[in-house]
Amino acid sequence: MKNIKRIYIFLFVVLSIFAVNVSCSNDDEIVIAPTDATDTSGSGGDTGTTGTVEGSEGEITLYKVDGDEISKIQDYKVKDKDLEYQKDIAKHQEIWELVKKIVPADQRKKLGEFLIYNGEVTGSAGFVIEMKSDLSVWQMGIAINYAYEGGFNAGGELAYTIIHEFGHVLTLDNTQLDAAVTQENCKNYFPGEGCAFENSYINELHSKYWNDIWSEYQEAKKDESAQEKFYEKYKERYVTQYASTNPGEDIAEVFATFTTLKDKPEGKTIAEKKILLMYDRSELVAFRDHIRKNLALRGKGNAVAFELPEPGKWKQATTFGNPHKTKCRRH
Repeated sequence: MKNIKRIYIFLFVVLSIFAVNVSCSNDDEIVIAPTDATDTSGSGGDTGTTGTVEGSEGEITLYKVDGDEISKIQDYKVKDKDLEYQKDIAKHQEIWELVKKIVPADQRKKLGEFLIYNGEVTGSAGFVIEMKSDLSVWQMGIAINYAYEGGFNAGGELAYTIIHEFGHVLTLDNTQLDAAVTQENCKNYFPGEGCAFENSYINELHSKYWNDIWSEYQEAKKDESAQEKFYEKYKERYVTQYASTNPGEDIAEVFATFTTLKDKPEGKTIAEKKILLMYDRSELVAFRDHIRKNLALRGKGNAVAFELPEPGKWKQATTFGNPHKTKCRRH
């Protein structure tokens, strides 16, 4: 009987991992297996390191998030430059300290894991991915090579990346989407992870500023040339070119620009009107104030204690993401 139970448990784990990877394969993304499947240290997933698992997308070291602290779950099997990155845990901690400055403690409860990886494999500086099917817990990944390009957080690029990536969590978690509702049964916008609640941030953005051009956008997704024409036609609607990729990237870029801009916009363009939507939400204004205070962006006069990229000019601002992505990793 015990052997039969073990077989059932093994099959359940294998099928669960298979199901997750199949669901993401439609988006050409590979999902990092959940903690209970990747951790082979035998330590319960808190302190062990093995270096026996080889990542497929530049994974270096995986951490568990517990409030203010991170504890190592495992080191991935790496070599050469990635091995140097792996051994430099002081840099891992330095990156995490910046995450803590940006994301308030009550919001950090949404982060279950923190991944240090090399972004050269995917060309990304950061990502987030849901860890639980109900969207209540997420993993954040930060590319250590980009975090130290030109020096730690040079030009505020890393800080901007963290703000953008957590913007995805903020707008796609279980307070904003119902993961139990399928696309066929969804009456509101369906970003992929679940059905947006009527009063959610992303549903408001979509209904007011995407719905009227949705059929054109669907056609534009077919190739990059069509994307470029779509953006040129509607560029006054977007805070960056990257924001025109899809509503998910749009709202993350709006949140990052909302945080970055010193002054409240007048609402002369649709892009500015999108930012004003966030000023209508007191909890988002409080989040913005937290970030700007912790990064000393609210200094008087010309004194600047910290910098972020000029609005619309971060390193990926003039690129397109994957317009077909509807779930799994969000960059």
